[in-house]
Amino acid sequence: MNKNFFSITNLLLPLAACCFFSCKEEVVEYQTNICKQMPQFVRQMGFPPGNSFFSTTDTRKMGLVLKQSAQVNNPNAGIVKEYQHPSWRSGGWLAPILLDEQGNIYTAPAPFVNVLNNPNNKNNTIFKVDNQTGIMQEWLPLPQQDSTIQNPFGIIGMVYLCETQTLYVSSVAGSDRQNERGAIYAVDIKSKKIIDKITGTDAMGMGISYTEGKRKLYFGTGRSSDIYAVLLSKEGKFATKPAVSFSVAGLGERGDDKVRRIFNNKDGTLTVAGFEFNYNLIAPREKQETPYQFSYDEETAAWVFIK
Repeated sequence: MNKNFFSITNLLLPLAACCFFSCKEEVVEYQTNICKQMPQFVRQMGFPPGNSFFSTTDTRKMGLVLKQSAQVNNPNAGIVKEYQHPSWRSGGWLAPILLDEQGNIYTAPAPFVNVLNNPNNKNNTIFKVDNQTGIMQEWLPLPQQDSTIQNPFGIIGMVYLCETQTLYVSSVAGSDRQNERGAIYAVDIKSKKIIDKITGTDAMGMGISYTEGKRKLYFGTGRSSDIYAVLLSKEGKFATKPAVSFSVAGLGERGDDKVRRIFNNKDGTLTVAGFEFNYNLIAPREKQETPYQFSYDEETAAWVFIK
C-alpha cells in the first residue's frame, strides 16, 4: 500500500470524535522540555561547553560568573579558570539562572549576601545575557510590590517551556510571614510581554512535566509541603487554577520540607528538592537539600513517591 495515501476516512474520524466526545482539551506529545543551549560566547572565549558552567553562588564575587571545571559535568572537581564580564555585576547579587534554546541567559537579583548592592526597586527585574555578545542588561521589570523589612526579596525562581517559548517567573515581592502576596508570571520571550499570571502565591520551586497528554506547571510554596499543578495552554497561559497534586509532607528526616526545586527527568519522573524553610528568609544556598523522586501512575492518575 502507498504510505502517502490519505483517505477521507482519516479526515472524518477526528471530526467525528470531536462531535461525540467534545474536543475541549488539547492532547500533546510527551516532551522532556530540555532545550537549553550554551551561549555562543562561551566557546569563543575558549571555555569548553562540557566543562563550563555559570554560577551566582560565589560569595566572593558578586553577580554572574563563568567557570571551567577540571572534569566534564562535574562542577565540584575543581575550578580551572573563571571569567566575569563587567556587566555581570550590574544586577548586584543574583540567584536564578536559566538558559533558553538560543543560549540566552536569564537571571534576577537576590540579596543573599547583603542588600547594599540590591536596591528594592530592582528586586523584581529580569536580567538577560545575550548569547552572542555576553553583555547583561535589564530585560523586563515585573510589577513592583511594596517590599517589607521582613522580606527584601523579589524574583525567586524561573522555569522555561521550550514548546511555547514561555518563561515562568515566581516572585515573593511584598509578602511577609502573615501575608502571601507573591505571583507567578508567564512571559512570552518573543514579545517580551507578560501573557498571564497567578497571584496570591509564594511559589519557590517550579518545574514542568507532561502527564496524560497535558503540559503542566508544578510548584511548591514557602507555606506548606504541598506541590501544586496548573494546566498550561498551547499558548503557554494558565488554563486552570492551581490545585494540590501531591506532597512531600511526612518524607525525609524533618517531615515538613518545603520545595526548593523541581526537576523533570528524561524518564518522565519528577525529582523534588526539599529543604527546611520557616519563612525566615535565610539564604537557601546555605540550606541542605533532600531529593525526593516521584513517578506518575496513569491508572490512579497520581504521582507516587519512589525514593
